[in-house]
Amino acid sequence: MGIQGFLKEIVGIKSAEISAARAREPLSAVRRRAEQSSACPDFLKALEQAGPEHIGIIAEVKKASPSKGDIRPDLDPAACAAAYTNAGACAISVLTESRYFKGSMNDLETVCQNTHLPVLRKDFIINEYQIYEAGAFGASSVLLITTILSKEQLKDYIILARELGMEPLVEITSEYEFETAYYAGAKTIDINNRNLQTLETDLNVSGRIASILPDDIIPVEASGISCHKDIEKGISCRIFNFLVGESIVKADDPESFIRELKNEA
Repeated sequence: MGIQGFLKEIVGIKSAEISAARAREPLSAVRRRAEQSSACPDFLKALEQAGPEHIGIIAEVKKASPSKGDIRPDLDPAACAAAYTNAGACAISVLTESRYFKGSMNDLETVCQNTHLPVLRKDFIINEYQIYEAGAFGASSVLLITTILSKEQLKDYIILARELGMEPLVEITSEYEFETAYYAGAKTIDINNRNLQTLETDLNVSGRIASILPDDIIPVEASGISCHKDIEKGISCRIFNFLVGESIVKADDPESFIRELKNEA
């Protein structure tokens, strides 16, 4: 069975956007920019440093979502970058999808220019063009969603990202998808508690999947994390890195909130 629901819709939208982008800047040009881009901070190393006493928070620049609508449409990416860096985040995630998340490549570039932390391009990657774009704009990582890619695509895109100096974060939502990701050579696994086809969230997903992961895989829990208690649940399952978006951008003081998540307040 192919992809359904929201994912099917978004993949169609991305296909049209990529065609338009290639008309503005050919693949050869964006590839040249990516290959000439200066070395970016090490995303894998940042995640490797996390542990039970040193929680890694990938703090997200997130203006809206398909499930919640507008969250902070006026969000300032530069201010976020500074706040997240000061708060001790291990990396920053930037949503670049425009239709439902109201992000942009300009947001990605702005964040990269205002932090020394690794920056993740979070989008619905379905074409090599988008990976070259990420490298050209200074990203340290790209999100690769197993659900929307074939096994061979996923393997090829992981290799391409690494050739450009980026360590990809590979998203899964089931044990079966982990097998695909592991076969493709993933080192960092984003266990998404949210099913992107139905947009339903189940906080038990990450713990269940983390229990089957081998020691050479670094898990990242994503979606539904709103307090340190949620973090503690992940730690009990040997998850030490967490991607947090909505609860951070909605916080009155994002810096303090990130420290609370890390239990450093």
